[in-house]
Order: sequence, then C-alpha cells, then structure tokens
Amino acid sequence: MAMLEGVQTLTLAYLNEATCAWVEMEYHHKLHDELGCTPMQRYLSAKTVGRDCPDSAALRGAFRHQVVRRQRRSDGTLTVEGVRFEVPNRYRHLERLTVRYARWNLSYVDLVDEHTGAVLAPLRPLNKAANASGERRRLHSPDPQPAPGGGIAPLLKNLMADYAASGRPPAYIPLDNDRK
Repeated sequence: MAMLEGVQTLTLAYLNEATCAWVEMEYHHKLHDELGCTPMQRYLSAKTVGRDCPDSAALRGAFRHQVVRRQRRSDGTLTVEGVRFEVPNRYRHLERLTVRYARWNLSYVDLVDEHTGAVLAPLRPLNKAANASGERRRLHSPDPQPAPGGGIAPLLKNLMADYAASGRPPAYIPLDNDRK
C-alpha cells in the first residue's frame, strides 16, 4: 500500500492489477530470509497437495436433491417436479422409491438405494404419446428356451478336446467307488 499512496483515484481493478504485478515480478523472485530460497522455488520443489478435479459425471451428480416418491401401482411411474418417469420393471414391487435429481435438469434422474446411496438405475421420462394408446409392454420376460441342438456348449466342447489332446494327467484321481 505504501507504493500506492500517491494514487488519487484508487479502484479495486487498479489495486488488483498492481498487486498481481508486485507478486509476479518481485515477491516470487526475491530471496526469502526464513525460507532460504525464493517463494517460487519453494512452491515448485514442494510436494503437491492439490486434488484432481472430479470428472463431469461426478460433478453433475454431486449437486442434486434426494427425495422419496410413491410409485403408482397402475402404470409403474412416479412424478418429480411435475414430470412423470417410468420405473424399471425390476423395481415395480417397491412402494416408496428414493430419487436424486437436479431441478434444472430433469433429463438426469436416478433411482437410488435409500440405505447406501448407490445408484440403482436411471429413470426415463414417460413417453406420453406411446402411453396414450393404452397398449402396455410385457412386464415379465418369457421363460428362457433351451438352446437349440442341445448337448454341450461349443466352447466347453473345444476346451475339453484341447485338454484331452494335451496329454496331461487328470486334475484329480477318481476313487474306485466313484467309478461305475
């Protein structure tokens, strides 16, 4: 401040400009008595204690509301800020759902576990045009059908053939009472 006593109209912008110039041109490059080196040398030789910036997905997920909503049993939806969202079929049995969202971006809404806070599934807005037809998609997948052709899987078949061709002894010795 002693160097600025002669300035008649001292503004914040001028003070910031003068401070930056003094720090960069004199303070950082002048030998410090207690440090035994310049502040810039000390800074560059010290261990870094800075943290890496989180990725954009982590930042986007950090500043959100967490609320509990009741699921509509009739169509498996819930409402957040006036917008209806579809609940994935595997969570239709839950009556109360915990949801995280940002008020300014309702395209990024997640269903979370209320105990651990882990994200279970992203929620998608309800397609009102498709929902208006009255047709509903199947809630349960059909029973799995056996693989055509039956028998052993091709990969396991190749592995067994390669193992037999290698000439290695069996990995275990069968007992006599196991043989039939």
